[in-house]
Amino acid sequence: MAQKNWKKTGTISAAFLAVLTVAALALLPASTVRAVPGSDLASKSQQAAQAARDIDALDKELATATEAYNRVKVDLDAISAKVEDTRNRLFEIKENLKERRDVLNRRAVHLYKNGRTSMLEVLLNTRDFGDFLQRADFVYRVAESDAQLVTRIKASRDAVEELERQVAEQQRQQQGLVEQAGAKKYQIELKLNERRALLNSLNADIQRLLAEEQQAQRTSDAALNAQAQTNLVNVPEGSLAKTALKYLGIPYHWAGAGPGQCPTGEHRICFDCSGLTQYVYKLFGIDIPHNAAMQFNRSIKVTLQQARAGDLVFFGSPPHHVGMYLGDDMFVHAPQTGDVVKVSRLSNRKDLSGIGRFSK
Repeated sequence: MAQKNWKKTGTISAAFLAVLTVAALALLPASTVRAVPGSDLASKSQQAAQAARDIDALDKELATATEAYNRVKVDLDAISAKVEDTRNRLFEIKENLKERRDVLNRRAVHLYKNGRTSMLEVLLNTRDFGDFLQRADFVYRVAESDAQLVTRIKASRDAVEELERQVAEQQRQQQGLVEQAGAKKYQIELKLNERRALLNSLNADIQRLLAEEQQAQRTSDAALNAQAQTNLVNVPEGSLAKTALKYLGIPYHWAGAGPGQCPTGEHRICFDCSGLTQYVYKLFGIDIPHNAAMQFNRSIKVTLQQARAGDLVFFGSPPHHVGMYLGDDMFVHAPQTGDVVKVSRLSNRKDLSGIGRFSK
């Protein structure tokens, strides 16, 4: 919008815009031009968060600058309209003056060609001397009136010309304010576009890194799942641990409690953490509540050294997460939204709050 208005007024050239562009880019710190190469996910996430904050601040600054530009542009439009009106008035006065001068010139030529015969003609065309004086005075007054009218028109012309100079100066000064406001707005827009480009680049890098991390996590999970199944190869098929491993890959969903027990119907089968342990234990005729803290409170507490496959491991204080111990530093659980039932390392958790056992 600013560039369009500048083009309309004809006061800012492409070269001026180019200078503005270079100046605005020079104002930007070198570190903001692009993301730091080789940054990890945490670093890029911090950069993206800062870029988002910068964009928010620049959006507010741009809104203020835009309103400031709009204000001075409204004033400029009003002054420009006044300039146009003044010039139209001046044109009319000059035309009127020219017309009056032409009338006087024609009368002067007539008097020059006819000498003083014009007064004789007046005398010959009068009924008496009084009529002559009246007619002669009328002719004189007409001529004098024309001269006075020309003088007044000239005075009006001079006054309007002075007004035009004053208004034109106001227009020039206001145009300067418009250019300043527009330049500021333009610089903010450059910074905003640069920040948006940076954020888009960072987001693309973050998505790539996330995809890489997710792929690495899936590979790690698959390896750990396979290791858990290998470690339990000598455990009877009807054990709690082996039964729980049959549900590897089932989606996590809050309040999920098994087949047909997904609260939104989004999945045919889903589990949350305590829903998984409740469901597996129920297959063995052991009823436990669908709540991690209640399962912990009702269980028989054992130490890590005493723990065996099928015992429950609890996390948090009070407990808010639960899984089933598999032995060899592994447990199976339904972790969180967006994840699936999988095997994890017990040693990777720093919030183990206890181990519990149930029996019929």
